[in-house]
Amino acid sequence: MTTVDVADDVVPPEPGAFRKTKWSVVWLLTMTLFSALTVGGLLAPIQEAVKLDLGLDDFQLAMIIGTATAIPAAILSLPIAWMVDHSTRTRLLIILSACWALGTIGTAFVQDFYGLFAARLIAGIGAATAFPVLISLLADVCMPQRRGRAMLLVSIGAWAGAAAAFAIGGTLFGWLEANPTAFVQNMPPWREAHLIVGIGAAILVLPLFLIREPVRHEVQQANPSLKVSLIAFWRRRYFLGSLYVGNFAGALAEGAAALWIGSVLVRQYGQSPGEFGGWVGLVILASGVIGSIIGGISADMAQKLKMRGGILLPAVIATALSIPASAYPIMPNVTLFAWVLLALLTGGAVVNLVNSAAIAVLLPNEERATSLAALAIIGKFVGGPVTAGIIAWMTVLFKGPTGLGVTLTWLGVVTGIISLLGYWAAMRFAPPPAAEILPDAPTAEV
Repeated sequence: MTTVDVADDVVPPEPGAFRKTKWSVVWLLTMTLFSALTVGGLLAPIQEAVKLDLGLDDFQLAMIIGTATAIPAAILSLPIAWMVDHSTRTRLLIILSACWALGTIGTAFVQDFYGLFAARLIAGIGAATAFPVLISLLADVCMPQRRGRAMLLVSIGAWAGAAAAFAIGGTLFGWLEANPTAFVQNMPPWREAHLIVGIGAAILVLPLFLIREPVRHEVQQANPSLKVSLIAFWRRRYFLGSLYVGNFAGALAEGAAALWIGSVLVRQYGQSPGEFGGWVGLVILASGVIGSIIGGISADMAQKLKMRGGILLPAVIATALSIPASAYPIMPNVTLFAWVLLALLTGGAVVNLVNSAAIAVLLPNEERATSLAALAIIGKFVGGPVTAGIIAWMTVLFKGPTGLGVTLTWLGVVTGIISLLGYWAAMRFAPPPAAEILPDAPTAEV
């Protein structure tokens, strides 16, 4: 078997030496993130069918779509990030990818709430914790000045995966509903959809065996102890704290959109998964592509600005422009719903990419995975059980056919303002880029 070689010469390159971007690896990482986001969002367009088939209530559904995937992020993200900084990343990525494939296949055979919760938990072990591994690998196969553009492709893959979750989940559900004996006889369409997608995710694990571990660059201290890592975090507490506040608030609005789009369209607009799966997937894909292009190019351009934390300026602007777009669930018709949702998700794509690029550029190598893991914990936990619980509680206050839409709108506006303040503060406290203060002396991998 031929391997994709991402290892550099055994002789360390000179400080600031040019490193050719390993596009073959970037493409494989893009495919992997696509798979993770597809299986992670597959339940969203068909969750009303799952709810009916298993006899779940809204609070049980909230636990399935929120808590089950947040638990792995909350418990395992930091330990896995520690492993990223101290072990072979490619091997770790293979294990995590296998988890989300197995969890998705297992979802097809659950019989009750507890079985579904367990299957989503297993899938979440991989899908909720793999992002720091991916970004750590990506940062070491391209120059710092090109990381925004390299992340552009990976970001598009992530948004394509989120789009595929709706497009494949909704469309496949509708087709299987119309052709009940096409794949597995007597299996409900939502189960068949998970089985098919899970098998596809398992196949996409195989190319990861082709990747070799890259050499690490921009290392301040190789294999730091826990005490040293905590001291480094404390030293950057104002920057990271502000960044996490921005991400915390933004995750509420994004999580609400990701978890409840399908339910809003079913309950308020009378659409079925087969009707909205295709166009919602297209909206998600378009927003991801547009937002990733804007975010990747603007992140690289903003690095050149003679201002502190300039790389975060696109995140500040995108957050400000996204606040009015939080009104997408109260639009009078489906067409306006789609256009305003496109604006909201485009802003989110810009912010997410700039977040990751800022950490990959501003922090030393050994701090990136842990910092990204903390972002992942916030994003998954807040965007999952916290958001789901808040929405379920607020729908009791805002009753009626449009209660869910009004709830989502209020949540988006308030959290958008908090997020804007967080990113503005992060710019003020941002450290200088790691490549400017650290020699490029990579450490060899075992």
